[in-house]
Amino acid sequence: MIAPALPLYARSLGADYRDLGLIGAAHGVAFAALTIPLGRASDRFGRRTLLLVAALAIAAAAACYLVASRVAGLIAGKLLEAGGWAAFWPALEAWVAEEFGRRAGSAMGVGYGAYAAAFVIGTSAAGFVIEAAGLRAPFAVYLGTAVLTLGLVLAMPGGRRTGPHPVEPAPAPREPARSGDRVARLLAYGTGFVYVFGLGTVLAFLPAYAVDRGLTPRAVGLVFSGYWVARVIASLGAGRLSDRWGRAAVLVPALLTSAAGGVLVAAPAGTAALALGTAALGLASGACAPTCVGLIADHVAPADRGIAMGLFEGSCGLSIILSGFVGGHLAEAVDPAAPYLLTAALAAGWTLVLVRRLPSRRVGLTA
Repeated sequence: MIAPALPLYARSLGADYRDLGLIGAAHGVAFAALTIPLGRASDRFGRRTLLLVAALAIAAAAACYLVASRVAGLIAGKLLEAGGWAAFWPALEAWVAEEFGRRAGSAMGVGYGAYAAAFVIGTSAAGFVIEAAGLRAPFAVYLGTAVLTLGLVLAMPGGRRTGPHPVEPAPAPREPARSGDRVARLLAYGTGFVYVFGLGTVLAFLPAYAVDRGLTPRAVGLVFSGYWVARVIASLGAGRLSDRWGRAAVLVPALLTSAAGGVLVAAPAGTAALALGTAALGLASGACAPTCVGLIADHVAPADRGIAMGLFEGSCGLSIILSGFVGGHLAEAVDPAAPYLLTAALAAGWTLVLVRRLPSRRVGLTA
């Protein structure tokens, strides 16, 4: 719900595109710095413990947004929020890898699908809430959902454990790690960087970009919901397809779709092209996210799952930093459409890397 509200509220405080980029980059700085140590912490202290830390940090961020009266206050909230998500994602992804093994792509697709479904509801409702109750109202809702999350985590099955997940099937004898395993993980990290560059660009700039093109807050929320509807559809199907057909069979078309989406959003062709391009970026994001987690799970030993997912999320955080800083300066100095063209160029270039280096069939390390 705050995805469209935060940039619009920042605009009401006098923020320009550089300021919006700084807010997005602040999220990336904290996220990139914390995902690796917090991923390792989930290996040591347990997934549930880190999920509780995540909920507390996000509640604190929501409270910070509520009381903020300057852009600096929004940046402080973004830092707290990023810390929460940095605790959340590696812990969740490592837990899924432990529970589902070779089916991690399918299972993570359900997780990402639920996440995206919440964005569909929230972004659709945000415009109506803003117009009815003001720009700060979504922050109050965010605080309420963070408090609810604390209860849900405490109620998780097996939630009384404080250590790492103790139930691990005895692994079959496996070969020593191959150089291909390291290459596959690096390709997953790079793909995460590329698709999250598009996500960071949408989150940081699309509300202001759409308003500048004549859309109302309600219409901005609906365009945003189109992004997340597309992500739900892709998340639920792409992970399973990648489990069956191989990771490259999903990642290559997804990045080509991202390139096309970036061009459509940037094109001066009306609201329909903007909405269609935004949905294409959502499809690509939804397809890439669970497939990258599955690719990592294929090529990492059980004891290193938390830190491996932390490295993946760290690459995503670095992308958010750059999408904020670079995109904000391009939008202000060149053209507001420039960040979307850069998104398209990155996706097209990385597609060529995947075609050359990623095997068409899955050859993994873990069972």
